Amino acid sequence: MERIEGATWKTLPKWFRWCVIGLLVLGILFRFYHLDRKLYWIDETHTSLRVLGYTKTEVVDTLFTGQVITASDLQQFQRLRPDRGWDDTLKALQGNAEHSPLYFLMARQWVNWFGSSIAAMRSLPALISLFILPCLFWLCRELFGTPTVAWLAIALVAIAPLQVLYAQEARPYSLGLVMTLLSSAVLLWARRTKTQVSWLTYGVTIAAGLYTQLLFVLVTIAHGIYVLVLENGRPSKTVRAYGLATALGGLAFAPWLQVLIHNWQQVQTATISLKEHLSPIDLIEQWGLNLSQGLLDQSLDYASLIPVALAGYALYYLCRHTPRDVWLLLLAIAGVGFLGLAIPDLSWGGQRSVRIRYLLPSFVCIQIALAYLFVTQAIWVKTWQQKFWRVVLLMFVTVNVIACSVGSQAIVWWNKQPSRCGYYPLAASIINSSAQPLVVSNGPAVDLVAFSYWLKPDIHLQLVSNSAQFQIATGFDSILLFNSNRRMRKAITNQGYKLVLVEKELGTEDLDMPLWYVRQPGA
Repeated sequence: MERIEGATWKTLPKWFRWCVIGLLVLGILFRFYHLDRKLYWIDETHTSLRVLGYTKTEVVDTLFTGQVITASDLQQFQRLRPDRGWDDTLKALQGNAEHSPLYFLMARQWVNWFGSSIAAMRSLPALISLFILPCLFWLCRELFGTPTVAWLAIALVAIAPLQVLYAQEARPYSLGLVMTLLSSAVLLWARRTKTQVSWLTYGVTIAAGLYTQLLFVLVTIAHGIYVLVLENGRPSKTVRAYGLATALGGLAFAPWLQVLIHNWQQVQTATISLKEHLSPIDLIEQWGLNLSQGLLDQSLDYASLIPVALAGYALYYLCRHTPRDVWLLLLAIAGVGFLGLAIPDLSWGGQRSVRIRYLLPSFVCIQIALAYLFVTQAIWVKTWQQKFWRVVLLMFVTVNVIACSVGSQAIVWWNKQPSRCGYYPLAASIINSSAQPLVVSNGPAVDLVAFSYWLKPDIHLQLVSNSAQFQIATGFDSILLFNSNRRMRKAITNQGYKLVLVEKELGTEDLDMPLWYVRQPGA
């Protein structure tokens, strides 16, 4: 431990320094590689709608009229029009108050500078994700007082498949993780220096974090537990300074909190999928799979006990070999971040805790614990254990790099919910290759806007909101029904058409029958 505490960058083994540099370079390259290749899925399409100042209601009213339109008409809601100003973006965001506005406002300015293409929309979170690394380095320096753990931690996070995947998604996750790490580092700095400037800075990070993600409230709870436990629950000067800084940060968030309360019914409707019931057994299985995906990617989900055991031992080792003010913060952030979602799921039903993107702070805390374990066991220790842990470290890094490499080539990866939209590229290829096709649908509006990225601009569609009052347009050689409900299918068969499920081409036996051929009467 003494060598670790006294180590500097120059005194670290040369092989270690070169590995850190190499992993950082790889991590940066992975974040910007093939930004426009992966499927721009439904959540990201929602981001573009809000950033550009459109609402789902506007999409439905404009396009779901039963008139024949083109895929290009759907794409108009993914491009910035001259008549769409900042007030339209704010209005769209207020209608979706479950998402704090900071990232979306940043994205709006980004669009003004670089456009609204897929690559442009994703380049912002990819760029933001780079700030995770210096914030993580600062946090580790405050925790351990040495750069050794900090260097390995940022190297592991740089090539972590989970971090790379969500760095390439046009959502606030990268910014949320930056604020989690930054606020935690500032908290330690403020507690150490005890200056007004440091505590004021902490209050600013709390406000910025809340304006980034509502789930940041779990981080503030973890910070509160950390401070109160270390101060033995007494109203010490540190506790009072923390409470005042947190209160000021919360007060700054009050305007958006008012918007959230005013639109509470819409928020409940928008988040209804989080309340879909999963049994305790299913939840536990998914937690294990999430841990496997979060540390070693999907490719090793069948061996999920390996990352579970590794993460558990790393946290145990951290608690055994570091002071309470070190391990307590990491366990508080990871534990509150997970339990704050898992307890409601177990108590009232839901699947909040299985959304791995909500658990990014918890995974970073585990990666910090792993960095400490590897540093103490694989770098300085001169025993037989060193060779074992060096092999473990090498295997861990190798699997992560391979996972990032494979994922960078994929069009649809596990984080894009393949069961919901993974068939888009294949379905689009069938439609695009059909003779004079017409696509009929009454599916969710934003889903269809996301699907339109894969269609040729001149592909014709007939979108309807009322399946009982429409007639299929004539003059097309191929008619296909896409992503529509049973009521829509019944309405079409009542018109004398025959539906044939497109199954062999798509392999959609386990999906909700997304694509059908519509055969003419008598055909």
